[in-house]
Amino acid sequence: MKKTLSMLLALAMVFSLSACGTSGTPTGSSTSGNPNSPGSSGGADSLDPITLSIGHTGAEDSWNQAMCLAVKDKLDELSGGKITVTVYPNGQLGSDSEMVISVVNGDLSMQCTNTSSVVNTVPDCGVADIPFLFSSVEDVRAALSDETFNSMLGESFHAADLHLLMAADQGFRCITSSRNITCFEDLAGLQIRVMDNANHIAFFTDATLAPTPLSFSELYLALQQGLLQAQENPYRTTAASKFYEVQKYLTNSNHVPQCNVIFMGKSTFDSLPAPYQEIVSQAFTELLPTAQQLADESMEADFDFLIEKGMTFVDFDQIDGLRQKLRDACVENAVARTGQTVNPALVDAYLAAAGYTK
Repeated sequence: MKKTLSMLLALAMVFSLSACGTSGTPTGSSTSGNPNSPGSSGGADSLDPITLSIGHTGAEDSWNQAMCLAVKDKLDELSGGKITVTVYPNGQLGSDSEMVISVVNGDLSMQCTNTSSVVNTVPDCGVADIPFLFSSVEDVRAALSDETFNSMLGESFHAADLHLLMAADQGFRCITSSRNITCFEDLAGLQIRVMDNANHIAFFTDATLAPTPLSFSELYLALQQGLLQAQENPYRTTAASKFYEVQKYLTNSNHVPQCNVIFMGKSTFDSLPAPYQEIVSQAFTELLPTAQQLADESMEADFDFLIEKGMTFVDFDQIDGLRQKLRDACVENAVARTGQTVNPALVDAYLAAAGYTK
């Protein structure tokens, strides 16, 4: 089904691009893909309409979907209806890794996903996996918006033939558990499901937990049967997946931020007429506060929902010495590991933006 939909999308783009005859190039860019061509000098009013596409694996009520719809509306507004965006949610066009390839190849215009899903293509995204750096969402946002860090991350995307449009948080990833946590020692041996991400496996091991990679589709049953004791996700995912039915304790472990990125294929962006490039860039600048507001509203509403469903909140900030012990156990090792796979200058920029000092 996914392959069929991908083929249909590709065919639709080919037909819509008949004016230029180049697969993956947006409509109307045949004579104005060069920013210096006559078609791009008179502003968007002189250009033909184009249709862009954006895909994600989130559900209809996810942050991803809300942001993609906001992108659709903003580009329509700023272009006076010249730029139309088609949104493909629920992994209709494939997995995150499959869609990254489609974006690079120009078959899909844009993708909205988390940094962990892009690490294989943009290894420098692994910098966001350094745990226990941030005390608040505000600190995360200051780091992601840091000019030096943002510029360097954009260069990393360019090296992978991608054009970074936005890096924004969705709050933090937080542990839920069937075991009460009252001190650092209670974490020892806690069997927790993690993504198949070497960085996450390593830092949870440093924190004395027992991380187990497992397909997300199998997680609910594993928790229900007691094969695993814990999982970690943003509150939105915990609520939407009904993990409150099989987990008793909700925490604010805030071990890593849920960093999301929206990007376009570099070839697709470069093929846009200059006025359209400017509109796209302006749109994502203006949408950053929207992304943050959506995250705040979701975190608050989902937390309240989970408590209403009977979960017991374990406040890591009220457990004496817990955060410091976690930092001592994890951060230095994580920084050293990250420096082996991520541009060391980018690591330094991220740590500086996070206010981290050894």
